[in-house]
Amino acid sequence: MKHRDEPRGLPLFDWSPPTADVIPFPAKARVGKIRRTAEMIDETTTRGAEAYWRRTVSDLRRQMERACVPADRIETELRAFFDAVQTELTRRAYAGHRSRPGGDAA
Repeated sequence: MKHRDEPRGLPLFDWSPPTADVIPFPAKARVGKIRRTAEMIDETTTRGAEAYWRRTVSDLRRQMERACVPADRIETELRAFFDAVQTELTRRAYAGHRSRPGGDAA
């Protein structure tokens, strides 16, 4: 039996707030930025494309660092952005390619 002088175990004092990773603007969902980046890479010289890519990645990294996004999460976001740009470049490469209804042999 407990005495009145002993503190009670109140669940309210054991509570801690939940934790979550909040990325308000995920890089892979920035469709306009992805399309613009793919367009610039696709339509400029190799040297210009490399410079544009480095500048874009640097800007994205800086934005996330200013928003206090953890370093490992920044790397994950940049990788997802890279994958999305690669997918868009592939889509652009095949956008004009349409096969005939009967196939190429027809």
